[in-house]
Amino acid sequence: MSVGSILVRVARGIYFGFSYLTLAFIGVVLLVAPWWALRGIPAMAVLFAALGLWFDTGALVEMLARAPAAVRRVLVGLAVASHLVVGGWAVVEWWRPIDPAWTLLAGSEEWNDPLVVFSAVDGFVVHSGGGRVWARTGDDWRDLGEPPGGRAWQFHTAPDGALWTAPAGTARLDRRDPITGQWRSVGRPAGELNALAVGADEVLATVGGALHRLDMSKKTWSKVQLEGRVDEAAVGGATAVVLGRSWWSREGSGEWIQRTPSALDGWYYPAVGGGGWRYAWHSGMWSSDLRVAPPGRSFESRTPPAPDLRVVLPDPDDGARVIAGSWGQGVWGSEDGGATWSALGLERVQVRSLAVDWRRGVVCAASANTIWDRGVFCRELPHGQPSGGSEPQAPTGSP
Repeated sequence: MSVGSILVRVARGIYFGFSYLTLAFIGVVLLVAPWWALRGIPAMAVLFAALGLWFDTGALVEMLARAPAAVRRVLVGLAVASHLVVGGWAVVEWWRPIDPAWTLLAGSEEWNDPLVVFSAVDGFVVHSGGGRVWARTGDDWRDLGEPPGGRAWQFHTAPDGALWTAPAGTARLDRRDPITGQWRSVGRPAGELNALAVGADEVLATVGGALHRLDMSKKTWSKVQLEGRVDEAAVGGATAVVLGRSWWSREGSGEWIQRTPSALDGWYYPAVGGGGWRYAWHSGMWSSDLRVAPPGRSFESRTPPAPDLRVVLPDPDDGARVIAGSWGQGVWGSEDGGATWSALGLERVQVRSLAVDWRRGVVCAASANTIWDRGVFCRELPHGQPSGGSEPQAPTGSP
């Protein structure tokens, strides 16, 4: 046999081996993906199940062509049965009405991944995703204009009612004055902005792995010298937290204290509640990690209420009370700092943004769904009014 023939056979063997491994990988993905999507995206589960059935009756049969007929029938039958079961289950979930405890706000159905806040001046406010900002008054929407930077990937409200947005791709922030109602741009340090946190008299921004602070009284930025990269920031009351490869927290005007846990897994996001409560969570496709630091204590592990936690929002007056949103597994509430959780419904909706009127006991969730179940959903909290210390200065509208 010539060298050329040997090389051709080796090349064919490598090609067919690679093709087989590729098909095997696709088969595993199509077997697992529908069950994963069923947790919160039933329409996607239907699509994956249909693709899986197509794979089962074609590529899978060919892959098992050399296997004994009985083995081939069993394996193909199990794959088909799995896809039929998950596909049928997903169809039922898909057509099941959204949790009736939640009300879809009319006019929000076409918004693309909206962001929501409760403002002390304008009430319930939504950044629609298309660039414009709207406030809810009664059953109508009031146009608050479009920030100079247009669509923003972060949207915050300050204690004085000012609205802040962080446009992508430009070294500036946009702020809406709560008195004049006018938008204007505020410069920020150049570089990639990872996170923005807005307090009563300061703004924290992580840019390029470093923490920067805007002193609102002086209108000047300064770089905070911290050891290690920091990517996320949160501020509430007198407490501030920044997370990254190193974790830091600060009380009032005091020094930053390092709080880095001994073992970290993934990218963590922070939230700060009243009384010095601090939260940090890591979101994953199959599981989440939640850590909570009660006042005066270090971070402790808590059991997340859902496998794919996306947003945590503590009460600014009583930080032990917290609402959490997940990627399709519902909204959850806790009265004890995440030690126990109660389900608030809204499964099937991918929640990336939450807003709570803690005085009235109303929570609103913005859907990040791309096709179905889009919009903004609101409901009353079932345990009454969580707190009364942070009264809005204006009516919050129908939510």
